[in-house]
Amino acid sequence: MKHEVWLTSMSASCAAGLTIEDIYTKLLSGSTAISMQDKYIDNMIVPLGKIPSQIDFYELIYQNVATALSKISEFDCSDTLVLIGSSVGGMGRAERSYFTYHDCTHTSIEELAIGSIGKNLKNKFGFKDAISFSTACTSSSMAIDFAFDLIRFGKAKNVVVVGADELSRSAVNGFWRLGIGSTNITRPFDEYRDGINVGEGIGVIVLSNTPNEHKIAILGCGTTSDAYNITHPHPEGKGALGAMKQALQKASLEPNDIDYINAHGTGTVANDETEGMAIEKIFGNRPLVSSTKSVTGHTLGACGTLEIAICAMSIIHGTIPPSIGISNPISHDINLALKPIKSNPKFVLSNAFGFGGGNVSIILGKIDVD
Repeated sequence: MKHEVWLTSMSASCAAGLTIEDIYTKLLSGSTAISMQDKYIDNMIVPLGKIPSQIDFYELIYQNVATALSKISEFDCSDTLVLIGSSVGGMGRAERSYFTYHDCTHTSIEELAIGSIGKNLKNKFGFKDAISFSTACTSSSMAIDFAFDLIRFGKAKNVVVVGADELSRSAVNGFWRLGIGSTNITRPFDEYRDGINVGEGIGVIVLSNTPNEHKIAILGCGTTSDAYNITHPHPEGKGALGAMKQALQKASLEPNDIDYINAHGTGTVANDETEGMAIEKIFGNRPLVSSTKSVTGHTLGACGTLEIAICAMSIIHGTIPPSIGISNPISHDINLALKPIKSNPKFVLSNAFGFGGGNVSIILGKIDVD
């Protein structure tokens, strides 16, 4: 027997705000939260999505998990898995230690590892176990897909999914070495886009087999691999096409049912070209499309949970957040939301694509229950 997978609770922090409510308000404001930073690339000031807080990043993760759990009465962590999606794990903490002491003797392998976040969350909250996913920018989306299957096939009642990536010199410099970092505020789906603004973020969602206040459920997840290139998507968007089609099939929906697509929309030439092509091929110009990364920055492995929370807010409040900074829309015939649009979306699709050719598409929506 398959069970419904309900989005029971959520919390988030990123450059746009320390709560999901603040983030959503900032997204509708039409202004970016990306700021100029001078601590990540030597002799350069670059636009990045820095969380506006002096609180330690791990403490912010704990606060977000606590906030999400506090919205659920009598939640039992001891019988709950926590899944973590992160592309850099403890790299930020390890870097801070290195630049403080100028050696590696104060940094343990456990702190540096991808699994360090999960280990700390398990110890702090008493979760049954922690499983970490590190698949680049699809990390927390892959975790959602796994949680989706656990619940719908009756293997778990509740799963907490945490996406978390902190700004680090290693990650920022890595994107610049690839030639896809931008000195401008990123402008996804603009003809003259020139790259990404790396950001940091935390997204926490609690999935359950029982209905929630807003009756929002994860309806379908699609996952594919291009197996084409380590950093570039397939030029015909085959992986993106496959992931979106799978998600529709699992959700038992048709393309015309989708009201809004929160695109991966990184602002790179390659991603926006292939993603726009794939969206147009499946959906035409019916659904509204936007990339919220022009406000938050690209939060890497955290973007899956963060943007699912944003999609849920768009359903709850009935307004689509826009892509900002677009002067010359991409030539593909997709219906870009260039300002906040009141449309009361029922079914929403969120994309996350990553290095290595991984693609994840997730559909959520408001459904009626007796």
